[in-house]
Amino acid sequence: MSTSHDSSAMPSLADALTLLRRGEHVAAEEYALRALRVRPNDAGWLAIRALSLSGAGRASEALPLYQRLVELQPGERTHWSNLGNCLCELDREPEALEPLQRALELGADDAATHFAMARARRATGNPKLALAHIERALGFEPAEPEFRLLRAELLGDIDEWDGAKSEAAALLQQGVDVGQRIEIGYLLLRGGGLAEAQRVFEAILAGDSRQPDALIGSVLTLERLNRLQAASSARAALEEQLDAATRERLHDKLLQLDARMAARNGDHAAACSRLEALLAIPVLDPTTRISFAFDLGAARLKCGQVDAAMTAFSQAHALRYEQVTAVHPALAIGDGLYDVIEEPLPDPAPASLQFRDQRRDPVFVVGFPRSGTTLLEQLLDAHPDLASFDEQPFVQRLAKQLYARGDTIQAALRTLDTNARQRLRDSYFAAVDAVLPGPATDAVRPVDKNPLNLLRLPLLPHVFPDARVILTVRHPCDVVLSCYMQHFGAPAFAVTFRTLESCAEMYDRTFTHWLRLRESLALPVHVLRYEKLVNATESETRRLFSFLELPWDDALMRFTERARDRVIGTPSYAQVIEPVNPGAIGRWAGFRHHFSEHTLGLLRPWVEHFGYPDV
Repeated sequence: MSTSHDSSAMPSLADALTLLRRGEHVAAEEYALRALRVRPNDAGWLAIRALSLSGAGRASEALPLYQRLVELQPGERTHWSNLGNCLCELDREPEALEPLQRALELGADDAATHFAMARARRATGNPKLALAHIERALGFEPAEPEFRLLRAELLGDIDEWDGAKSEAAALLQQGVDVGQRIEIGYLLLRGGGLAEAQRVFEAILAGDSRQPDALIGSVLTLERLNRLQAASSARAALEEQLDAATRERLHDKLLQLDARMAARNGDHAAACSRLEALLAIPVLDPTTRISFAFDLGAARLKCGQVDAAMTAFSQAHALRYEQVTAVHPALAIGDGLYDVIEEPLPDPAPASLQFRDQRRDPVFVVGFPRSGTTLLEQLLDAHPDLASFDEQPFVQRLAKQLYARGDTIQAALRTLDTNARQRLRDSYFAAVDAVLPGPATDAVRPVDKNPLNLLRLPLLPHVFPDARVILTVRHPCDVVLSCYMQHFGAPAFAVTFRTLESCAEMYDRTFTHWLRLRESLALPVHVLRYEKLVNATESETRRLFSFLELPWDDALMRFTERARDRVIGTPSYAQVIEPVNPGAIGRWAGFRHHFSEHTLGLLRPWVEHFGYPDV
């Protein structure tokens, strides 16, 4: 076909379709415009023009044409599918749900329709249905990076982060465009893969420093890594790239970024203002809205706005509970954290267990969440004979292996012989070695900090007979308040800690379980009170290292300097790099009017048990 188009002859649909397939969208639109002057309501030519506009990136101009097409031919599934796709391209995914549903009802079953439907379902808070549609789209085009990236994001939405990160790593290895690499960086950031996210953003910026989306992601990641000077420098570099159009496009991301940086710089009033503006955005995906609501609660707290902070936390928890129970409906019926408490205690471990490896058994740091376990872990990590790692579910994985052998841990442990115990140890230490910052050696003792390993302590002597346990204790009311104020990623935690009362119920059940198991636990336990650690750090630390039979070094007291260089994935990442501060002790008293009598009634016995003043 000639590249010059006869202006007098009536164009044919076949010629126009050929132009579309070649990507000659402007020429195809010219054909359509000529035909539509003669036949303004011809559905074929309206479709050609709409498709040419979509292909040229002019979705807003294509939209009214697709809307006209579904009026002219309401039984044509392609028009409904194209309308839904167009709305998605305009970031109007919730509006796309109805036309896409209509397309499917009319028999549409193609990659583009299912991809758009996955986007629409995700935007309307139904990631499981979205995942089903993206799997269907991948059935048609299994290698399509855009489909695989959305699948990874959806796996993250339903808390299947191992699968999400594996898919992200495969996409990076395969090679994807810059925009998709930026999205992968944000996905890794959301999933706590901070070092990996920063590597992605740095690689993008090394190739082209003028990538503001990547630079924003880098600043957010640097802040989470506690590299505040680097974050501030990157924010200044970003400012130089923001022309008016870019600033408008990135308005919401910039608000988020500047709210986070304002909070870290102590300007909590500015953080509040920016977060309130973000939460006023009508179309905001649920995960982002939840994160902003928790951040707003924290910022209001720093401003001394007690009741306003609690309102923000209440709203955040309500949204998070709705999100979690939609994906994990069983959690709305019964909390998975309680299941282990209700199991019978295992039998005592056999005496004189021997293992062929030469590894030193771990130090397990346990306690109720927000009891100072992260602070303690940073302190222990400063000792050269100890090596800690960011909070990991390694003991939970051991429990999962045991459940494959029996309905309860007790039943499973009764089936173990020496070889089976050795395999459990080997799997644990392999996982530890994969996350330790330096080379693994038999001389270094791992520090495994995971607060609710407290619930799994009875299985440990069966695999780690020489382990040591440190139990951190903090005023029960302060613990419950602090748990309520946190944005925990784990779905079970989101349900357990959704109200002050539910936090108190979990606290009561956890320590009732502790009293039950303590008598039979064949491991040395050191109880460390958070308030004493904060107010008399050196003397309490000396007692601790004496318990661990480790030599003292004055350099251990500079542990916060070392913490600045480590990845800390828990909610207290910002606090533990600061000097030890007693400011959080007794904070609950300012919130007493938010504690119901039932909540206080659950906690009073534990206040007395641990020797705190009566509440």
